[in-house]
Amino acid sequence: MNWDKAMGLPSKSYKCGHCGESLSSAQGYLSKGSRNGQNVTDGYIYVCHSCKKPTFFDVYEGTQTPGPVIGNPVKHIPDADVEQLFNEAKSCYSISAYTSSVMCCRKLLMNISVAEGAKAGKGFADYVNYLNDNNYIPPNGKKWVDSIRKLGNEANHKIEFRTKEEAERILVFTEMLLRFIYEMSGIMMETESPETPTETE
Repeated sequence: MNWDKAMGLPSKSYKCGHCGESLSSAQGYLSKGSRNGQNVTDGYIYVCHSCKKPTFFDVYEGTQTPGPVIGNPVKHIPDADVEQLFNEAKSCYSISAYTSSVMCCRKLLMNISVAEGAKAGKGFADYVNYLNDNNYIPPNGKKWVDSIRKLGNEANHKIEFRTKEEAERILVFTEMLLRFIYEMSGIMMETESPETPTETE
């Protein structure tokens, strides 16, 4: 992706909402407007030098679009649908679609459960119980899942919108759950050496 005639801008540090890279960029575009009869700069578009994609900063509202990606990638997720849904939840958060982000996290519990052997077509409570009964939820972690379930249910069945703080909390819980189920076991498999054969007497 090439940006023709990008200009030098005041250097700005930010976390790219596309690739998640933390960077300082001084390359992009500015938007001129009028305020109180004065010509002013009302926005900047900075170009990430990692993924080459643009991020818009509104001078007056102080907002970044897309917003910074929350959390980090989780390694060793074997099911493509689970990984895609987690990334979708983070993408929704980055564009301020907080209710959608929470609903994605709720659906993610169902996807994880089915990916780990639960039968499809069950009720939501059955999926949560499956994860708990089969030790996919860490000790004292049931309250994380209950938070995801509760806020997800409210987002799914009530008119109210979920807040940025609620979506961020649920995403953090979801990431921790995915790390417990997938990343930790994957790391252990990478580092385990073959067992030394036992000597026969």
